Amino acid sequence: MVPRSWTAKGWAKVRGTWRNTVLGLAGSLLLTLPAVGQLKIGEVTTDMNGTLPTGYSGDYGNEMPSEHGLAVGGAGTLNGSYFNPNFLSFAVSPYLNQARDNSSFQSISNTSGVTISSNIFSGSHFPGSINYTKALNSEGNFAIPGVANYTTHGDSDSFGINWAEMVPGWPTLSAAFQRGSGQYSIYGANDMGSTVYHSFNLRSGYLLKGFNLGAYFSDGGGHAEVPEILQSSTATENTSSSNLSYGFNAGHPLPFHGGVSGAFTRSDYNSYYAGGSNNGSIDLYTATANFQPTQKLHVAFNTSYNSNLSGSLSQAIAGAAGGVAPAVNLGEGSHSLESSASGSYSVIANMQALGYADHRAQYYLGESYSSNSYGGGVTYWRLVFGGSLNTALTLSDNTVSTSNQSSLGLSSTVNYNKHFAGWVAGVNFSYSQDVQTQLVTYTTSGYNYGANLRRRWGKLGWSGGGSASKTLLTEVAGSSNSAESFFTGIGYSRWITASGNYARSNGTAIQAGGGFVQNPIPQPLVPGSDLILFGGKSYSVGLSSNPKRRLTLGASYAKSITDGNVLGIASSNSSKMVNAVFQYQFRKMYLNGGYSNLVQSFSVSGTGPENVSSFYIGVSRWFNFF
Repeated sequence: MVPRSWTAKGWAKVRGTWRNTVLGLAGSLLLTLPAVGQLKIGEVTTDMNGTLPTGYSGDYGNEMPSEHGLAVGGAGTLNGSYFNPNFLSFAVSPYLNQARDNSSFQSISNTSGVTISSNIFSGSHFPGSINYTKALNSEGNFAIPGVANYTTHGDSDSFGINWAEMVPGWPTLSAAFQRGSGQYSIYGANDMGSTVYHSFNLRSGYLLKGFNLGAYFSDGGGHAEVPEILQSSTATENTSSSNLSYGFNAGHPLPFHGGVSGAFTRSDYNSYYAGGSNNGSIDLYTATANFQPTQKLHVAFNTSYNSNLSGSLSQAIAGAAGGVAPAVNLGEGSHSLESSASGSYSVIANMQALGYADHRAQYYLGESYSSNSYGGGVTYWRLVFGGSLNTALTLSDNTVSTSNQSSLGLSSTVNYNKHFAGWVAGVNFSYSQDVQTQLVTYTTSGYNYGANLRRRWGKLGWSGGGSASKTLLTEVAGSSNSAESFFTGIGYSRWITASGNYARSNGTAIQAGGGFVQNPIPQPLVPGSDLILFGGKSYSVGLSSNPKRRLTLGASYAKSITDGNVLGIASSNSSKMVNAVFQYQFRKMYLNGGYSNLVQSFSVSGTGPENVSSFYIGVSRWFNFF
């Protein structure tokens, strides 16, 4: 049986060897080409430039066969037009065998691909464009909130078409189609993932007798195989989703520099995942009116009705966060209605008073709930002790139908920046208490603060700072998410620059196609079996130098450690990456060299840490071919 690691990586090596042989011959011919001016063939005008490197490279690891030898690669761009750039223009940017150790491409492995874009009828009433991208063996990320991401690698492609009609006096119309796919594996885990997606969008607008009219139609969906890297099983979770939506909107000016607008949207969604499915429709009605009777006074009124509150919360997971989670079940017929009024008044040049009133009514889990919130506050700016102070404070009185008691809500922010004795300093702080979430029966609390400081002494410069944050659901114990980060950097002229970073975070998350994301909705609505309890930290250091003209040296080290818990199964995971590069320019030639090493592991993946290294030394030349 062929090992899975060879299936994912070995064939990439075979393809890479074949490409090197063919392109080695092509590269040798290209190196002999003279530099000429812009090329014109009939009505086609083109210019092309790029860099062609050749050198000795090698890569090796404990889960892959060792390979070394002559390497040829390059990157370039072909720009052109037909007849006139406003009629047809295009750009083609291919790259071959590009990695951290021989180019600016951020990939631990040699990556190849191409980006193609074209524009037709630019500047006319019917402009359009086409784009295509293809990447082979490129580096990606598996996200962990608040800390450094884990490294993946794989192939991806995308294709898109855009077109528009913008004839004066006619309704505007724009259309866009996009499709793409990707396959990737995670270093240090047996899991492999894949995504396939597509989307089609139509939008139109028209001005009729003072009314701004608009409409849209959208149809999209996709399929994903999401790795379960924190579970003892190496199986992937298959998910599929589709969403069709359309809507209309209209607006009209009002007296007192005001306006009124309204909109209707309908979304039909379907999703399928391990253990269940979720489908439904959401109707959303919104209306807004605003006035500015004087330069200092602004007033606004808003109302909205949502026919499916359960569906909106599910969409928050699957849509904005891209997460994988069961349907949020708030019972049959859940819906919500919200109405609000707000106003602001400029008391003096640097002070503004705010006020608002908000009423929400929601029906879910077979019960009706309502809340009323009234509040006001001020924003203020001025110079204080030679520095700039910006602050805002809002107080609110909140009542919920399930309780006879009212609660005090508070939101505040303070920012202060100052120059003193050659130093530049800044601090910020924000705090919130009893701020309502999507459901009126839940509120959040949290804080965020940070500071930064920098100074120069001639050629020597230093900077540093840090921040911390925490959020939680007031009513739910153990629902907090927190994060801390610190950074510092020092540099002396072009001789040396050093930097360091540290980050730590913990909380609850849900699994998404690109990693883990913080749970975007109240925790009790997502079953505990679908939540990932995580805690992690990461740190990195970097050095760079330009000790002499045209010589650049650089090195970096980064490490992250995370712990997770899903279904009572604990997992300890780590990733370490080392990079070192140098480049020396002489005339149009560059001497390049580099080394990269990645060690990554997941304790319950069933395999040991994966250790991948690569190196390169060679020369490259920049060409302006034509």
